[in-house]
Amino acid sequence: MNSFTDIEWPRRYRSGDEKAKPRLFYNRVLPLTKFYRRAVGFFSSTCFLEISYGILELVKNDGKMQLITSPRLQEDDIKAIQKGYDARNIYLGALKRDMLLPQTIDEKNRLNVLTNLIEQDVLEIKIAVTEDPEDSMYHEKIGLFVDNEGNTIAISGSINESRTAISKNFESFQVFCDWKPDYKERVEDCINDFDDMWNDKQVDLKIFDFPE
Repeated sequence: MNSFTDIEWPRRYRSGDEKAKPRLFYNRVLPLTKFYRRAVGFFSSTCFLEISYGILELVKNDGKMQLITSPRLQEDDIKAIQKGYDARNIYLGALKRDMLLPQTIDEKNRLNVLTNLIEQDVLEIKIAVTEDPEDSMYHEKIGLFVDNEGNTIAISGSINESRTAISKNFESFQVFCDWKPDYKERVEDCINDFDDMWNDKQVDLKIFDFPE
């Protein structure tokens, strides 16, 4: 299978559904994904513990990932992200050659994965800050997946990008496929919302490149 259209996707994924758990979606969609765009209130590299297979396949596909998240990152994540940006130009191309993702990733390895993804220009991160960050935060969740043929899947729901959200919390999200007429406008809304944020055009939010 090379296209999203080869699969019949459930309308929603929900933790209580054994046939449609969130982790199953990620490890099914990412191997077919060329471009993954994610906006979440909370990100932790612990998510790589749950979706390592999908991330590795994304890398093999020469895929790219754009992430927008709130500034409430864990300290070790921030250090790994910063290290990745500092070394990006030095280790260009090394990810495919040298990076292996084992089935079980310990704390050190998951941070190495995060760093390597940034070093090799697979992952780009931006930070969303509200007008009053002391009392509020960016908290919505949008996911966009594009395959080699340009088909797009959008997801919208409660799930953040972390191990707890993917495998432990009780979460759910809706799935919208742009090749289905009833969902095309919903996918376009998600694309437009993400583009506005990525380009710092969203009212009531300020978007920063991570190093800044």
